[in-house]
Amino acid sequence: MNPRPWKFTAGICLLSAIFATGEDLPHPTPVVGFEMPDEVDAPVDPDENALAVFDDYSWRAFIAINWPAKPGIRSVPDEAKKIGDFSVPGTKVVWATWKADYELLPQEGMEPTEWSSFDGFTPCRALPFEGSGHVEVLGSFSSFRDFNQVGNGRLGGPLVAQNHTYVRFEVRLNRVEFNFIRDQQLYRKSRLPSAGSPRLRFPDNSVAVKAAWRIIKEDELPAAQGRYYMVDAMVLDPTTKICKLQKMGLVGLHIVQKTPTRPQWVWSSFEHVDNVPEPGTTPSIGRRFSFNDPSRPQMLDPSTAPPPISNSNPPLDNPRATQVIRINKIADSTRKTNDDYRALLRGTVWENYQLVMTQWPKYPQPEGENGAPFPGQFTGPEPMTNIANTTMETYLQRNASTSCMACHDIARRKGTDFVWFLQLRAGLPNPP
Repeated sequence: MNPRPWKFTAGICLLSAIFATGEDLPHPTPVVGFEMPDEVDAPVDPDENALAVFDDYSWRAFIAINWPAKPGIRSVPDEAKKIGDFSVPGTKVVWATWKADYELLPQEGMEPTEWSSFDGFTPCRALPFEGSGHVEVLGSFSSFRDFNQVGNGRLGGPLVAQNHTYVRFEVRLNRVEFNFIRDQQLYRKSRLPSAGSPRLRFPDNSVAVKAAWRIIKEDELPAAQGRYYMVDAMVLDPTTKICKLQKMGLVGLHIVQKTPTRPQWVWSSFEHVDNVPEPGTTPSIGRRFSFNDPSRPQMLDPSTAPPPISNSNPPLDNPRATQVIRINKIADSTRKTNDDYRALLRGTVWENYQLVMTQWPKYPQPEGENGAPFPGQFTGPEPMTNIANTTMETYLQRNASTSCMACHDIARRKGTDFVWFLQLRAGLPNPP
């Protein structure tokens, strides 16, 4: 489908704030395949409700990057396998073979290794330089960043699961985005745009993911097997500086891609179905959630984000669990798309994940603007769709001004094209 020419009409704020009154595009037929979509098959037309088409794109992207990868090669799906086939021990999904953000940071003036290399320094000092990229590492070179959520460019607080362990976060980049940063040496603070200088323009089909992981304790393994995508990861204790092998379960995943007709990127966010109950529902007896205790009051607790983990506020051995709720319901249209795809994924771990939101620019031209995100501002008591991931934006659920695009638009205004981690991490010193 060829996108319609972009058109400017009066009432941008109103159109970005509510569902359009024009045509509702139908739900596409679900597709399960290993090819990453490079565009959304929807017209660039703010008068149409394209949520079903964008949600279909999100699921296709989710399945493609979670396809089993060929061993020893970055970003190549194993076409001989089916989604969810982990029969061979150590099988990674495609995005897990992408470069981690710490692999972009220079070490003592060295450049990051090229895309295909698995060599590099990691936050786990005991790991050798050679072949370290084959090991899943969860940790940060500095500032405890993998412990803390981020909101509007500032460090937020940590998230603690019901098993009293901290959620850990990581960012990974596909080849297009990694090579652009490496070739431009944007891992150096001095190479980032300064005030008044031209802004960065990342290439089309740059893709980044942000993942949220929780520790799966030994007594939780029987119930978690086959229900979570799990990995054995070297997890850094920032106090002792020692990495420990831990079983980690994926609980949240952001996917963001810059496409030719959506230069403000398309934002897709997934969660595990056992994270929290849906608003207005009564969980079945015995149902266990990673971040919610049904017997406790159904409100955020603590009510405001706790202080970030830092040198002055180090992680605790037995932190108090966060009581998390989803404030805005997942849109009915999104729930239908979830049902369609989860039915096709039955029998795999991926049937236990759900799309919680897709966000996109309704007015994607000119590229230098924010694109009038959808969903945008809310005008009534009931939002048209959820705006946040409970594992990564726990305290940013109430207002669309803190949604994915709204937050990352601050990075755009600073010159780095909606890409925050360069602003936050470029040029940070690494330990010797």
